[in-house]
Amino acid sequence: MREWTAGISLVIVLVLAIAGLAHAEELAPGVTYETYWVPTGSGSTRVYVVKVDRLHSEYKLKVGYAQGKRNYTARERTSAIASRYNTGPDHVVLSAVNGSFFDGVNLPRLIGISQSDGEMLDTPAFNASYTYHTVMVGPARMPSVTTNFNHVLGTLTFPDGSIMNLIQYNFNMNGPSTPINNHVFAFTPGFDSVTTADYSASPSYAVEVILGDVTYPMRSDKEISGIVTALVNPTTGHNPIPAGGMVLSTWGSTSTANILARTQVGDRLRMRFRTDCEAYNSSDFALTGIGWIIHDGAVYPTGWQNLESGASPSGSNPRTVLAWNNDFWFQVVCDGRGSGGSVGMSFQQMADFLTGTLGALDAVNYDGGGSSAMVVNGTVKNYPSDGTERLVANAILLVKEPLAPSFPFSDPFGAAGRLPGWDDKFSYSAVTTYSPSSPGGDGRVLVVTDTTGANTVRHGDFADTDYSVEADIYCDYRPGDAASGFERYGLFARDNGHGAFGLSTYGGGNCYALTYDSDTGRVQAGKYVNGTLTDFLPTPVYLPSTSWRRFRIDCYGTVIQYLVDGEVLALTSDSSHPRGFFGVGYHSFFATSSKVRGTRADNLSAFVDTSTLPPVAQFAAEPTSGMWPLEVQFTDTSAGGPAESWVWDFGDDQTSTDRHPLHTYALPGLYTVSLTVTGPNGADVETKTNYVDVLAWPGDFDKDRDVDLDDFAHIQACLSGNGVIQGDTACAAANFDGDTDVDLLDMAKFRGCLSGANTPSDRDCLGDD
Repeated sequence: MREWTAGISLVIVLVLAIAGLAHAEELAPGVTYETYWVPTGSGSTRVYVVKVDRLHSEYKLKVGYAQGKRNYTARERTSAIASRYNTGPDHVVLSAVNGSFFDGVNLPRLIGISQSDGEMLDTPAFNASYTYHTVMVGPARMPSVTTNFNHVLGTLTFPDGSIMNLIQYNFNMNGPSTPINNHVFAFTPGFDSVTTADYSASPSYAVEVILGDVTYPMRSDKEISGIVTALVNPTTGHNPIPAGGMVLSTWGSTSTANILARTQVGDRLRMRFRTDCEAYNSSDFALTGIGWIIHDGAVYPTGWQNLESGASPSGSNPRTVLAWNNDFWFQVVCDGRGSGGSVGMSFQQMADFLTGTLGALDAVNYDGGGSSAMVVNGTVKNYPSDGTERLVANAILLVKEPLAPSFPFSDPFGAAGRLPGWDDKFSYSAVTTYSPSSPGGDGRVLVVTDTTGANTVRHGDFADTDYSVEADIYCDYRPGDAASGFERYGLFARDNGHGAFGLSTYGGGNCYALTYDSDTGRVQAGKYVNGTLTDFLPTPVYLPSTSWRRFRIDCYGTVIQYLVDGEVLALTSDSSHPRGFFGVGYHSFFATSSKVRGTRADNLSAFVDTSTLPPVAQFAAEPTSGMWPLEVQFTDTSAGGPAESWVWDFGDDQTSTDRHPLHTYALPGLYTVSLTVTGPNGADVETKTNYVDVLAWPGDFDKDRDVDLDDFAHIQACLSGNGVIQGDTACAAANFDGDTDVDLLDMAKFRGCLSGANTPSDRDCLGDD
């Protein structure tokens, strides 16, 4: 719980935590629960860990609140919160730990912000006297840490294009029930079941706009939209917030009149919520802690400075931590203050455990002491220091949800608009009428645009790996506007979750993309890495005409293929982007927004189909080095399209047509191996130079399987003497001891290998020397 006192000085005590694993069990595929006993200098401490494979998209981190709402009026135990959100097979809470530092008197106040399931539940309002640390996790599933940031006014856009300011969301800075004259603020379902605005003094001056079908997730700098289902005026407030919806609320003669004049039931309104934190644009889960314990795999004293006293970096206390590395998330709790025989941990001791035992890279400290609790499958696993669980504000939940299959997927962008599940980066991408229609289209298209420069809309899942995506893209050739710049239209695949396309900011664009430039008609089949586009085409390709064109990207293993109107434009092997989302992208390079038209796309589909791909030859072998005769197992690992025949060349004048041949090399040597794979869509060859190294037995310089006088004559000819460099490459095998000469020490080793003519030598004759 938060203590409203001044911070304390930082004392770092270096204690190496050598942890012993006491228990481990699998909670679900990719999720394990572990306990450790950790020596902590003054005693030992029990640590509880839930370890989650972050590549499993069915697992999500969420914030669970007391009473099931951000606007809670009474606190609950962590176990009760976990139970409340464990609603059935489609929403299973596997584990939970307590979360935010909170104000135990002024409910529902807590330190920092929270975001869950794509709802921003708190308008940021950090105390500038201290430093706070907010963990954010988005579609890329790799957490990031942000220190204090600020709220920025958002916007409400009406169908006629007019705009009003959105001052806040889910938290009224003037007090939860005090109207703010002529300003609009928003309430989401995670906040409460009804709005908290009280307009009973003058209901005619108030209106609450009820929205349905809101295009969550809600992120900073992202525009979401919703359909007006009701306009409540006059109103005393406290209108229901519909599931999947939102309520816009205002009080004041001017703001109320503006809203009533500009919208009606059935309209689509657009809301953009903003902060000055770029990372918040790529977040679906966020929760503020106090203390950034480790960063980039090392103790991070900078993150221990200027903290409120509740964090107590140098004290040995029960603690709750959220940690991660490139592969896993870790929910971590340690006992302390004598509970369960544990003394607790300081930041330094926790850092040693996180880096030395778990291999964590980053970690943030959450409310500890008597609040620390670890719940697994509904059972409290740790020993709370109060003797029982403390009542808390919220909990960090690990939730398992079923994954809807991403493929096949098809969206015609018809009269009903786009299908559910699309996620915009910045502006809402609407379906509008457009002429000329796409081939077979109905005159409606998806328009992806943003006057500030770039936008994307994406679908699918972070874990999607092998698939094809295609769409009709309107390639608008506009050389007449080239003096002012150009715009880039594109289809992308395997986006890492940032959806940044050609931007180097906002996480940077990372995906495979097929693009068209309006000024020159250039088509690029390439990849974005941190916003930089690299074209796989060795020679630039131009299509200098305006036309609808069918773009397609195939991603199967490392095989990436690009097609335009059914013709293969590029085929490459690349492993930069192994998984991710698909969608439509846009990037403006115009000096003025008046030239912006956006990417117009239609008839998008995503599916799994390798039938059009040529095979891409790939193989492996085991072993690739050893004494002769050497038996080697070759394995075809070819990717891409179907293969019908295999031809191996082993480099020793021997070949095979088996798919996975076993081959024996009869003589020493360095062999180059190639595999030719042929299928209905073409053929491919992979060659590995000097791939198999077949070694002669020690001392058998003439490679006749014995060590005799002929070999003796060779080493005699190679003798250079002690300390005299022997530079003849033909004598390299005579340098048994690995120095730079061939001397009597090498001769002594050779004598140990002598076997005589026609007598096989001993391959182990050199012993361990």
